[in-house]
Amino acid sequence: MPERDATIAAQAADWIVRLGSGDAAERVRAQQGFAVWKAQDPRHAEAAERIEAFLGQVQAVRDDSPGTGQAVRAALDAPRRARRRRTARLAGALVLAAVLALPASRFVETWPGQTFAAERADLRGSERQWTHQVLQDGSQLTISGAGAIRWHFDAHTRTVELLRGSILVQVAHDATRPFLVQTSLGSVRALGTRFTVTRGPDGVRVEMLESRVAVRPAEADAEVELRAGQRVTLRAGRLDAVEPMDPRSVELGWQRHQLVAEEQPLDAVLDQLARHHSGMLRFDRGALAGLRMSGVLPLDDTDRALALLQKSFPQLRVRSLASRWVWVDLAPSS
Repeated sequence: MPERDATIAAQAADWIVRLGSGDAAERVRAQQGFAVWKAQDPRHAEAAERIEAFLGQVQAVRDDSPGTGQAVRAALDAPRRARRRRTARLAGALVLAAVLALPASRFVETWPGQTFAAERADLRGSERQWTHQVLQDGSQLTISGAGAIRWHFDAHTRTVELLRGSILVQVAHDATRPFLVQTSLGSVRALGTRFTVTRGPDGVRVEMLESRVAVRPAEADAEVELRAGQRVTLRAGRLDAVEPMDPRSVELGWQRHQLVAEEQPLDAVLDQLARHHSGMLRFDRGALAGLRMSGVLPLDDTDRALALLQKSFPQLRVRSLASRWVWVDLAPSS
């Protein structure tokens, strides 16, 4: 499926969610917006026709239900409103399946100043997984969720490139070869043993658990030494101020598959949940700007994590298709 077609499919699925809203005013706005969207491009109208044809097939199954199994008949006997919701979810799931069917080697994710292509990675993690790798020098890496790395070792240096996601690094001692974690925004040179590095949409966060590292922004000569119990964020061409952190909480978070947040921007929290969510998790970054979170969320149960977020932030609206394709934004003001 071409990239543009996948984008249209994603937009169509978004409209399906809005059309199935439980709020009558939202449904009216969605119907009007859907009509405008279809008129914008012939491909939009074609995507809408495919969805409507699929809905027609579902309706035909309902009409021919005498030969179906007991579970199907029970579903078709449900109230019409519930059937409409299930039909919308099923149609959205079909669109989602078409998008997820894209070959992994063609998947490219772009954040400001960052591009990740799957075929570049030596090792990739997957959602809801913690991928462990022992390197040839005995150093150990753990990828949290859908992350990706590549590495290059020679007689002089040991370099790991973090392409995406979050890693926990346990460095094996080798006095003759420095150990570097390289990113597009700068590098982390190990002077000790244990630390984490996380790529986000607007920076790279380094957290020191044991001993020391030296952090240097790209194209800069000066570097900052980070000690156990400290964190810093690399930005484009600069470093934020060094902050204190609790290394034990971070360590326990990795062991228990939890996200431990201390006044962390909500969009950064959702970025981390997205790497552990089995499906698509999209959110309105601009609308959520300014919201910050402190607390602990389960990374191996993103549905529960999102429910906890919604309790903490009542203004959040979380919409989903079969719990796999999720949209997060702010609820319309009444």
